Amino acid sequence: MAGDFSTRDPDDDADDLSALDFYRPVPVEDDGEVDGGDLAALDAFAGYGLSDEPEPEPLFTVTNPPGTVTVTSYLDGRVQHIDLSPRAVHMSETELAEEIVVIAGLAAQDAKSAQYEFMLDGMREQGHDDPATRDFLQRDLELPTPEEARAHRAEVFTTRYAGSHE
Repeated sequence: MAGDFSTRDPDDDADDLSALDFYRPVPVEDDGEVDGGDLAALDAFAGYGLSDEPEPEPLFTVTNPPGTVTVTSYLDGRVQHIDLSPRAVHMSETELAEEIVVIAGLAAQDAKSAQYEFMLDGMREQGHDDPATRDFLQRDLELPTPEEARAHRAEVFTTRYAGSHE
């Protein structure tokens, strides 16, 4: 019966380790190398092994219009790096902190919109490309569409830097 996890009777002759009776150690040659023998066929897969180089994680970068603050975030919205231009020294500590928070928020929003796109593409592959799917991603997971992220950035830049002529 499926899901039957009855305990083993200690008096029966079943041996859970009996599968190891078929194990045959791979011989080691005099030079310390393992004899390829039957395993030599696996050499064809050597090119498909794991790379020492990690897969580059997507990054999302936003720079404010004056060019004083640049924030780069990971796909999950965490800040990866903050760059300040030399002109940032002319900002007060409070102004600079506020600017970093605003730009980091925009970078995180870009990352979330990429999550939306990635998840929607995956759902489409599974045959779930309907308004309910989009609603789930936007309302339940609070992921903005790329269009919404761009519109929000444009709105922030327009209202925040409207009088700025740097």
